[in-house]
Amino acid sequence: MIYFRRVLRYLIPQHRTIALSVLCALIVALLFSLSIAAMLPLMKVMIGEEGPHGWINRAIIRHRSGIHFGSIELSDFLKTEDESKVTESPLRIIEIDQDSPAEKAGLKNYDIIQDIILTASPNKKLTRSDMLEILAQWKTSQTVSMVVAHYKGSPETIKLQMDKPPIYAPAASWLLGFLPQAQGIEFKRKCIIFIIIMILVATLLRCVLRFIQEYLVRKVSYQSITALRRDAYRQTIHLPLSYFSQEGISDTMSRFVQDSNQIHIGITTLFGKAVREPFKIIALAGAAFMINMEMTLIVMMGAPIAVLMIGKLGRKMKRVTKRTLTSWSMMLAHLQESLIGIRVVKGYHREAHEEENFARINEKLLKQQKHLAKIDAAGGPLVESLGMSIATVGMIFAAYWLTETEMKTSDFFALLALLAALAETGRKLGDVIPRIQAANASAERVYKMIDAPVEPDPAGALELPRMRKSLQMHNIHFQYQGSPVPTLVDINLRVQAGETVAIVGPNGSGKTTLTSLIPRFFVPKEGKITIDGIDIAEVSLGSLREQIGLVTQQTVVFNDTIAANIAYGNLEAMQEEIIAAAQRAYAHEFIIETAEGYQTIVGEQGAGLSGGQLQRLSIARAILRNPSILIFDEAMSQIDTESETKIQKALAEFSRDRTSFIIAHRLSTIIDADKIVVMDKGKIIAQGRHQELLQSCTLYKQLYEVQFVLET
Repeated sequence: MIYFRRVLRYLIPQHRTIALSVLCALIVALLFSLSIAAMLPLMKVMIGEEGPHGWINRAIIRHRSGIHFGSIELSDFLKTEDESKVTESPLRIIEIDQDSPAEKAGLKNYDIIQDIILTASPNKKLTRSDMLEILAQWKTSQTVSMVVAHYKGSPETIKLQMDKPPIYAPAASWLLGFLPQAQGIEFKRKCIIFIIIMILVATLLRCVLRFIQEYLVRKVSYQSITALRRDAYRQTIHLPLSYFSQEGISDTMSRFVQDSNQIHIGITTLFGKAVREPFKIIALAGAAFMINMEMTLIVMMGAPIAVLMIGKLGRKMKRVTKRTLTSWSMMLAHLQESLIGIRVVKGYHREAHEEENFARINEKLLKQQKHLAKIDAAGGPLVESLGMSIATVGMIFAAYWLTETEMKTSDFFALLALLAALAETGRKLGDVIPRIQAANASAERVYKMIDAPVEPDPAGALELPRMRKSLQMHNIHFQYQGSPVPTLVDINLRVQAGETVAIVGPNGSGKTTLTSLIPRFFVPKEGKITIDGIDIAEVSLGSLREQIGLVTQQTVVFNDTIAANIAYGNLEAMQEEIIAAAQRAYAHEFIIETAEGYQTIVGEQGAGLSGGQLQRLSIARAILRNPSILIFDEAMSQIDTESETKIQKALAEFSRDRTSFIIAHRLSTIIDADKIVVMDKGKIIAQGRHQELLQSCTLYKQLYEVQFVLET
């Protein structure tokens, strides 16, 4: 659970909200237990066992003195037709707690309290109800004198020192004030109505507090996940390109979306159900213990077994969750590829093919999800069946106690209700551990991304001055991780400041990789690159990349305004500078024809613009940056002749007095380059100008002739 615990640090700033939610959960649990426990006085009244006054007073006396009195059955008060002339059964002691004030005073089981000696009213005849009320309300600072008839022996006067009343005594006395002391049919009806109303009030209050608690937990969870995503994005955006090459863009996106959602579920479970339900169990078990300790212990014997079973399910849940999340990322990858390339899919009429591929990936995901659902669904039934089995044993013992001892019918059914609620609450806890384990699996994936090493600045990094003299590559060797063969081998190249260098070669010859080493997107395995004699591995990334302008083969624009996309090269640029850069890139002419001009939204992937227009926007972005080094990965195979001419013209003007690297796909665009570098299989096989290479390099001549045929 180490990774999920790391997520919990995001909750620390919200500790007050969490504390309030825990308090609400505690009150909800107490009110829930109260609603169930209220069945006991309700049944006592309904089946004529005892009224609330006697039941509450006996409970207070038991707490203060350790005396267990037998209940006063309502039938005892209805033996005559004249309800004003009622008789009461004796105030008999059923049991004395060990080491209690009553035992210390000399009271024993089955003693009968005949009278309480009152200084203010010495001759007053006290009924059983009177004596219970007096004992319940007796001051702690004074001893109470009682006339006690022992089971075997003569009556004697005993002095009893009462303990402090329980914390619920004032509230109970206040509630009992709403009920009349007189016993009878009207009393019974009022008691039933009163108890039912109290259950309703407790239920309504419990529902309000549960709403508050669940809302607070979700609020805390969403705020924590937002902070986690923020930190994860801050880290991810600084990861090297090699990370995305290995892990994939879609898998990274899945960690932000699917994994963070699983973590959210884990947090809400931990601070929602995992807090609320244990409080309920404690409250319900406490109430059940007060009625019958032995039977409650029997039922709770299943708890350790349930914990072991759920723990095993949780470990399985973690493994399956990781596989499921991997399948999710595969599906996202396929969606991304097919939807971004929708023109190709439709152009080649491969809808059915893509549908089959998606169905295969989707079925694999479904298989993992069904396995996950099986484990998730097993928790509750396992706990419930185990709890019911243990409860059945407890009920059998209860049936024995009911028939063979003095256990009241109301106690039996109230205990049954409490234990049933206890089992149901335990069942709700059945999915807590599996869900938290699933959240831990997701947190592990997210933190593996957060913990991945970012692009480092070397210790004592230098600030690279603007390039003035030359850029050199010294014995460069590079190999992608997992690749069986090197991509670049023994590269040596010297470029003077202001030169235009064209790089040509077959596909896979290493052209793009070579230029990617200049901004340190990748680090060579051997060798070094120097700018004005300074090793770029020793300078800060900021000072290096501030000097570089990129026009990539796959033109990248953002779903923002045209002005914002151009200004991406210089976020502090004024509107006049943006327009000037667009004019130099021959983009101004089509921008002013759009609906909103420079404020026109380009759309996702630049869907509202043509390929040539997007390329000119990309050049305008580089122009606005005013770099000392320009890297232009030419991709004009799908651009019309007019756009190509304007791009070449803009590029020629912008490259003047600037060090430029042009990866050529059309040789006609680089004939006038100061230097042409020919690459094949990761090596530089020739360097020179156009005419020289036609004479000395067979591969260059072949490339030129093939391209010449294509262009004509």
